[in-house]
Amino acid sequence: MKKLKIAPHSVKRYSKPEKTGIGLLALLLFVLVLFPFYWIILTSFKDTLQIYDIPPSLIPKKIDFMNYIAAFTQYKVGMFLGNSLKVTVMTVLGTTFVATPAAYSLARLKFKGSAQIKSFLGITQMFPVVVLLVPLFIFCNKLNLYNSHGSLILPYIAMQTPVSIILQMSYFVDVPKEMEEAAVIDGCSLFQSFFYIMLPLVISGIVATSIYTFIQVWQEFLIASSFITSRDLYTLTVGLSTFKGDELTDWGALMATSVIIAIPAMILFTSSQDFFINRLAGGVKE
Repeated sequence: MKKLKIAPHSVKRYSKPEKTGIGLLALLLFVLVLFPFYWIILTSFKDTLQIYDIPPSLIPKKIDFMNYIAAFTQYKVGMFLGNSLKVTVMTVLGTTFVATPAAYSLARLKFKGSAQIKSFLGITQMFPVVVLLVPLFIFCNKLNLYNSHGSLILPYIAMQTPVSIILQMSYFVDVPKEMEEAAVIDGCSLFQSFFYIMLPLVISGIVATSIYTFIQVWQEFLIASSFITSRDLYTLTVGLSTFKGDELTDWGALMATSVIIAIPAMILFTSSQDFFINRLAGGVKE
């Protein structure tokens, strides 16, 4: 038997100037990405005089929480926050309710047309939101949902369900078939096998997918700004428009609200990024 010969190869070694250049480029990109976030947080703690300082200061002379107080008292951010929570939580629950059994069916059951359905789910992710605005508007208007939270929740569920199915399918595929077969032998019905065997094993995937859905809906602006006209129904992202007047923009309160919007998404994504990245790769392979 002939021995396999491995072709010689070499790893490129960078010179010291090249390493320095790459390091500086990485540092520059790091600063460019993080500086806007730093500036938002910085401005949220400045008073009006500091905000309009020339030249602007990179470190606040004093930390002022008045912008956060003004956001809740003057601009009704508390109401916007409640609206966002209502819409987001209802969307997450609705998406999970639809996507989880669908993902189980596509991952574990063999039926005619399942391959086409999987392909269709991937195709739906190719359409930008702006293309769907008119059909969604007509749909919500016919159901008399325009200018209500229902006009946001139903489209959000429809848009988030395909990607949620794709992500959850990889979790169901990872469960050994022997466990499900053993449950059937013991007398479990298909529903009992799904509810008592599969769900507990993939609960981490359901949670990770729900977090992804939460982040996407929490920060959505285009549909919310198009389908909601009453200020009392505004979500946080749409509520930011109320900080801009005809002659003056309250930058301090606006930046404070931007920080409030970013905090939940940052906490949730940071706590689940490994889960999400690994399973996103698995879902794409499926």
